[in-house]
Amino acid sequence: MRIGELARRTGLATSAIRFYEQRDMFSPGQVERRANGYRDYGPSAVRRLELIQAGRAAGFSLDEMRNRMRDWDSMPVSQRVDLLREQLEVIEERMQELARGRETVRAAIAGLSESDRSTG
Repeated sequence: MRIGELARRTGLATSAIRFYEQRDMFSPGQVERRANGYRDYGPSAVRRLELIQAGRAAGFSLDEMRNRMRDWDSMPVSQRVDLLREQLEVIEERMQELARGRETVRAAIAGLSESDRSTG
């Protein structure tokens, strides 16, 4: 598939896809250059971009993602599951941090609202 179709399927901008390709985020065979210069992305490129997006959302750097996914296509399923579980743990930790931050902000708002009422 061409880059426009891949962008539609993943919701990413074509510039983001090109950026990931320049950063060597795809496995060999996922992207081929045709004689006319167009890129042709294989069906596994969609899944790869979904994994990249999930990893980025979990706070992994591109270098970490590249290292984690370097052998993705050839590694055993159990190893893939382990990597995804690690990502899930990071996401859950970030969610807890955000929840604590939310409660801190709510408490600050309540405290300011209360002091405003008592001085108003």
